[in-house]
Amino acid sequence: MAVKLIAMDLDGTLMSSDHITVTEKTKKALLKAHHLGIKTAIATGRTLSVIGNVLEQVPFIDYVIYSNGASVFDRCKGENVYTSAIPSETVSRLVAVLESYPVYYELYAGGCIHSQADKGKYFKNKDLPQEFLDFYLENIKNHASLSEYAEKNDIEKINLFYFGGEFYDEIKRKLLAVSGIDYTSPVSGDIEMTAKGVNKGAALDNLCKAINFTPDEIMSFGDADNDIEMLQFSGCGIAMANASEECKRAAKYETLSNAQDGIAAAIEKFIFEPLKPKLLVSACLLGENCKYNGGNNYCEDVAGLSAYFNLIPICPECFGGLPIPRVPNEIINGRVVSKNGEDYTKEYGDGAEKSLYIANENNCGYALLKERSPSCGFGKIYDGSFSGTLTSGNGVTADLLDENSIRIFGESEIDKLLDEFDF
Repeated sequence: MAVKLIAMDLDGTLMSSDHITVTEKTKKALLKAHHLGIKTAIATGRTLSVIGNVLEQVPFIDYVIYSNGASVFDRCKGENVYTSAIPSETVSRLVAVLESYPVYYELYAGGCIHSQADKGKYFKNKDLPQEFLDFYLENIKNHASLSEYAEKNDIEKINLFYFGGEFYDEIKRKLLAVSGIDYTSPVSGDIEMTAKGVNKGAALDNLCKAINFTPDEIMSFGDADNDIEMLQFSGCGIAMANASEECKRAAKYETLSNAQDGIAAAIEKFIFEPLKPKLLVSACLLGENCKYNGGNNYCEDVAGLSAYFNLIPICPECFGGLPIPRVPNEIINGRVVSKNGEDYTKEYGDGAEKSLYIANENNCGYALLKERSPSCGFGKIYDGSFSGTLTSGNGVTADLLDENSIRIFGESEIDKLLDEFDF
């Protein structure tokens, strides 16, 4: 089934290693998908207040799954379509644990990050780029007492931020002893807590129900443990090459890393490639060493057509069982005869039939074939004197394809071919 929505984690997935930039190649791929009518969603552990720079780069994003799936924001409607806060009693117990230790922690609520002013001194940076860190810190709201704030507001997520100190194991044990929560650790030293059953996969499920999409219409990308449920839910769950092993096991496919435009590569493979028209092409023009002398007729412009078409290579001579290399052949009085007088009409006919079969199997309505060839030439072929003289006529394969309504172009007619498709 066709992909209708692409959901993407941010850090380690959509974003470059600076946590700030979406590369031009990835932006172009997502924009092209957008123009095809495919919806897009960010699925992040961040909250709304710290994704503004992302949305400036990809402003056509339709939905934001934030706070590890605690809420889903519809950007068109300007409202949440789903939300699930941590029960207030559970929040109180978790905050009580954190308040008793010298650690920095955050509450995510109302699409913003909240911290306690006197806890800022415990903030520790775990190799985050300074530019991203500055942006992050600018979007934090400080309070005199987080426990008082928590009593009056719905809390989406609680985040123990990159803490690896002497109390880490002890704190983690006490936090996880509190019932009614799920937690993830996307990076070492980070503990992110949400209500039980809240994750990106559940949020994506609720979004799909709201917009009437099915799981097999979803493509998702992720790299960390908080992406696992989302990848498992999606019909096309894809892990980045830089993903954790557990994340890769949860995915159906793997793509390149975020530093190598992995999202763009997968979108090209799974969405754009199937949409391209298919074009039958003489294999020698693509660099295959199947020419009569063992070489090829590689043409860079022909190979470049892969940007517009799915190229289906054929070599009728090889399909007909002729060896490489072989004695040159030309058409004489309707027969295919070699320079030393041997008749290869049957082999050329067999190769033509196999080429037509491949064309039909791939629904190819167009072919770009080697000009002047006794198999692929169309309109002009060598006259049978083996002197390089041309005459009107078609090669055996070209003739059969033409009889079956397949439009044929030569390598000198690439512009005409592209004009046919308005490329």
